[in-house]
Amino acid sequence: MPRVLLQRDAEMATLDSRLGDVRAGTGRLILVEGPAGIGKSSLIAAAARAAAASGVRVLRAWGGPLEHDAGWGIARQLFAPLRGGTEWETLAVGAAALSRRALDADGAEPALDGEAMHAAAHGLVWLACGLAERGPALLVVDDVHWADAPSLRWLLQLVRQIADLPLGILCAVRSGEPPSEPALVADLLAATDEPPVRPGPLGPAAVEAVVDERLPGAAPGFAQSCHAATAGNPFLLGALLSHLRSERVDPTAEVAARLSSFGPEQVARAIERQLSRLPAGAEALARAFAVLGRGAPLRHAAELAGIETREAAKIADRLRSAGLLNYRELVHPLVAGALYQGLPADERAQWHGRAAAILTRERADPEAVALHLLHSEPARDAETVRTLRSAADGATRRGAPESAAAFLRRALAEPPPDRADEADVRCRLGLVLAAQVGPGALGLLDSAVEMAADPRQRARLALASARALGLAGYFEDAVRLCRLGLSQPEGADPEVLSRLEAEMIGDLCIRAGGAAEAHELVRRAAPSEMPVWRVCEAWEALCDARPADEPRAWLATPLPPEDYDSILATFAKFSLIVYGDIDEARDRCTALIDLARPRGWRIALAHGSFLRSMAHLAAGRIRDAEADARLAYDFKRANSPPAALLWSIFPLVEALIELDEPAEADAVLTATGEPSEGWIATGLLLERRARLRLAQHRPADAHADLTAAAGTWKELDVTHPGLATWRVDDCRALVALGDARAARLLAEEHLVLADRLGLPGPRGAGLRALAGTLEHDAAAEVLREAVSVLAPSPCRLEYVRVLAALGATLRRANHRAAAREPLTKALGLAEQGGMRLLARRCREELRATGARPRSDSLALTPAEHRVATMAASGLSNREIAQQLYVTRRTVETHLTHVFQKLGCDTRSGLSGCLAGGDGQ
Repeated sequence: MPRVLLQRDAEMATLDSRLGDVRAGTGRLILVEGPAGIGKSSLIAAAARAAAASGVRVLRAWGGPLEHDAGWGIARQLFAPLRGGTEWETLAVGAAALSRRALDADGAEPALDGEAMHAAAHGLVWLACGLAERGPALLVVDDVHWADAPSLRWLLQLVRQIADLPLGILCAVRSGEPPSEPALVADLLAATDEPPVRPGPLGPAAVEAVVDERLPGAAPGFAQSCHAATAGNPFLLGALLSHLRSERVDPTAEVAARLSSFGPEQVARAIERQLSRLPAGAEALARAFAVLGRGAPLRHAAELAGIETREAAKIADRLRSAGLLNYRELVHPLVAGALYQGLPADERAQWHGRAAAILTRERADPEAVALHLLHSEPARDAETVRTLRSAADGATRRGAPESAAAFLRRALAEPPPDRADEADVRCRLGLVLAAQVGPGALGLLDSAVEMAADPRQRARLALASARALGLAGYFEDAVRLCRLGLSQPEGADPEVLSRLEAEMIGDLCIRAGGAAEAHELVRRAAPSEMPVWRVCEAWEALCDARPADEPRAWLATPLPPEDYDSILATFAKFSLIVYGDIDEARDRCTALIDLARPRGWRIALAHGSFLRSMAHLAAGRIRDAEADARLAYDFKRANSPPAALLWSIFPLVEALIELDEPAEADAVLTATGEPSEGWIATGLLLERRARLRLAQHRPADAHADLTAAAGTWKELDVTHPGLATWRVDDCRALVALGDARAARLLAEEHLVLADRLGLPGPRGAGLRALAGTLEHDAAAEVLREAVSVLAPSPCRLEYVRVLAALGATLRRANHRAAAREPLTKALGLAEQGGMRLLARRCREELRATGARPRSDSLALTPAEHRVATMAASGLSNREIAQQLYVTRRTVETHLTHVFQKLGCDTRSGLSGCLAGGDGQ
């Protein structure tokens, strides 16, 4: 039976009020904070019982010192009661299925290092939300200050999603000593505006009630002395009274006068004296429970203590009678801590080593074994290294990188039995740290490649390391590791060497300092059917602006799955977009996104999204482009170095320009600062910034940016007019600055390159640029040719630009009636695709012809359009929120605005409204 709480009416009233809000549908984080022994556990246990009695589903978990390194330990405890139950298969579906990674890594889809954690956290968020949608639920976490890092991150993420759900998170956290994860626990404490419930010490009256119950007949004033000795701390009071009873001390006035401070040190001494009076083996069994941690079976504790199981059962009963043991755990963390710290450090390490051996014999999960090996002494044992590596692999699959890193560091300390094994462990640890942008990753990867036992291993480790770094945006470091791997080719696997050289080319060619070497390596290389080399050859042809047919054929077949983590997979999709194969590029990006989203591969999701945004831009689907570019930008801004961040900025800026949001585009550029010099993305960003300056009527600034872009493309040895498009926009800048002759020369240069390529997009853009340098009638003829070139192509943004330019040119030539047809067509296409800048200009031109185009006052925002499109396709609000990584409330808000703007009353009517008005 639970004990009656004393002097906790105010605290219980506060908890009941907050839990009442949860039952009413307002999710919240509720914190109970206080020093050790103050009664936090009793308080949250009482609150949990009250919640359960009122119909709330309650799930519980406990943190502990040993379990701190057990990735997702808190989450696994919380959801353990649901696993295998009848509702599990209907709960862990959709985005919630990603939670299986944390709860059962063996059945999880593979994921890139570092991504599994985010996949699991995302899934656990939706698992908890799905549970709350079935009825009020409460997640109770005791001793959250000892929680593992992945679980803490998940709880923080969950807090941001539960505002409109009947879901409470009730945590007890110890104050007065540093937690295992100080930053994360501090973030958790700051995640609620409500102050924590802080149970205070027991007052004299409450202490007197406890003393009267435990020591009947105590002398007057004895309770006051107990209160002074323990400062009203409930646990210390109980420990003091238990000590007095076990010592058979009478509660006299003389004893009361001798009572002094009774804290954790006195608790430890009291426990030792108490154990000395119990049967032989009691101390060893109690310490075994302290070493094994919460929930250890009696047989494990008995074996660790060196006691026969039947005898251990009798001793356990005596420990329970003495108030030291509950069912299978010590009664309080302070008791466990006192017994554990009472062991000398070397002896503790030996106990953990024996505990690991016991679990190994019982074929326990390697992660459970590794938790003890972390606290054992290194002994040059090969089996220990194998167990730790297996545990690290499991933690990585589960999405617990901190645990994986801890296991691998301990494996290095063992150390591994030979040079080859140590190189593998160093590489694995480096990859785990690199995925988390952790310190020391580069040094470990370098040393792993250098330490490799033979050229075969060196090349293999270099390829894995370089691909991880290249995908994360550390291009120069990736090149260095490629060179290390290629430095000893004799005896290495030729296929790995070939992939390694191709990888180096991919990392070299995106920056000015390496482009010339990359081009030379491709030209010198023997012909290869390997897909990554086909991408290298296609890129070389692209840079040279050679005729497009052959390189497009090389890119026709997607890279195989074993090359998904290569930077060349990104180059392949990028090249398809530049060559104008927009639909194929978009389909491949969508396939990558569809693969990445359920697995939680955020970096792959970001790559697929920024590339798809480029394809959407070329296709004139500006709202979709902004949504994809925004997702990639948000991820890269938080996780990528500057050179990689640039790749998400230029499509976002271009989308914002075309959405007619120059102030927001400027804000993105300002937040970024000046782009680093000499990168492909630098040239692309400078061109987009110039377009913004042209839209802002700042031709001199635009010309300066385009001149800088031209210099960047020259350094990179890139002449493809569909990639290095600077001449087209510089024609506009030069005409505005009064130098039409120089503009015409640039347009003609662009057209020479475009004609060599044979692609409609670059030729149509070049004709538009040339038309801007001519008189009205001549310009109109050139623009009509551009319209005919672009009409059958997928390059709809350029097509609308040309139509708008033709209409404006005819209007200026006073052919008003003729101008209306291309302007009206351009306006319709612009509205469908969200090309709001072009749509505004078309309206202005149409009004100048005497027409009365409709207003755009009810246009959807990109986010509203994305949500509306998904809702029209039949997805529920929950499914939309899961796919977009937003809250359900956000989706509901967007849809409310959509219905208001479109005058639509039902989801079933959205498709027609989108197709007929603001849709595409």
